[in-house]
Amino acid sequence: MSLFYAEENNESSKDLFRKRTIYKGKMVRESLKYKNIVDFNFGEKFFYGRTSRTFMPIKYSAAAGLKDFKNSAGGEVPNKAASFVVDAFEDLVIQFQKCALTGKISKSDPFLSNLKVYKSYRSSAELYDAHIDTYFNSISSEFLRSDIRVKNFDEFIKEFMLLMRKSAKKFPFTQTAFVKSKYCPLMSSGLALEIADIDVFNDDKKIAQFINSKNWGFYVNACNSYGFMVDRNIPWRLVADIASSAMLGYSAAYGLDTTDKVLLRGYSYVHGGYYRKFKYFLLKLYNKVRLKNFLTTEDCGGKSISKVVIPKKYTKDQFDAQYSSEEYFMKLYFQIRFIEDESPFEEYEKNILIDDTIELYQARNLTQALNKFERILNKPFDYRGSLSYISIQQNARRNAEEL
Repeated sequence: MSLFYAEENNESSKDLFRKRTIYKGKMVRESLKYKNIVDFNFGEKFFYGRTSRTFMPIKYSAAAGLKDFKNSAGGEVPNKAASFVVDAFEDLVIQFQKCALTGKISKSDPFLSNLKVYKSYRSSAELYDAHIDTYFNSISSEFLRSDIRVKNFDEFIKEFMLLMRKSAKKFPFTQTAFVKSKYCPLMSSGLALEIADIDVFNDDKKIAQFINSKNWGFYVNACNSYGFMVDRNIPWRLVADIASSAMLGYSAAYGLDTTDKVLLRGYSYVHGGYYRKFKYFLLKLYNKVRLKNFLTTEDCGGKSISKVVIPKKYTKDQFDAQYSSEEYFMKLYFQIRFIEDESPFEEYEKNILIDDTIELYQARNLTQALNKFERILNKPFDYRGSLSYISIQQNARRNAEEL
């Protein structure tokens, strides 16, 4: 077992804290030497590639262009990324190959000589599908465990909203919230790739295989030259810096010569496509928790009698006919999003925003209404982990110390 760095995540809490702190200190020093070593778990960087400039959740549009990596370590699924990211990486590979041949870097390094992609783009929609299946199973289990019985969709919504209030901040229900959560990795952005298959909890290997490698300095500087950042916590993860002139030089070949064009043309808002399926996710969940039948006890003239209840079934057409009000589902969606999000709104402010947004829908259209709601809701000022949140907390502590 390593004395200074964690090798796995099941060491004692005391040892893990000490060893993780040592690793963090080491990487802070490295990031002072190399400006493109970035902590993607800190502040707004946590949302990189998954939110717009206004922090609204976004997803990479495959239609904007995905390309296979030539230098791939293989696997069941081809490794892909945004086309310009692949182009930049392939040129980086050639640079490594040239320098290895001329003796400028060590040829024997297992990861930092002949670069190969082990992991890359994963669709946030596919990741969400897997997440929501797990979520549905958990909710279904909770209904059974708590003996929650519902007769129809209205009763289901009441019970579901009670459960949501307990769990939504940790386990998001909507795809909109999922994309900003820890469950949706940076790999969904189309901007990231990994050149090793090391356990992310093994700090000892990070140090031995990367930071202590003879090729480490060359690797970080070369990544910077081609427009890549290096993840401080996963040093084999490269992330395209779409604000760098080097990376924009590659994206310009696809008509994306500014950061704004990359974001506007390469990505779309998550809520737009998701909301149109939102009510059917709720129907699917209702059908999952709905019992075939159950017994209830009723009082009849002073006597208790048992009655068999058969919960209502809905075909899609029946459901659409009975729940045809768009305003009903908009209000539900907004209420769930308030629960999921770390919003600073008072209850009366939430009601005003919901009413205003529904009025905008009635006067204009659904897209404008949803955009307005998400733009206001996703303001990052009080997010835990945001730079502004951290600054506020630090100032509060300093003020408390001065009292």
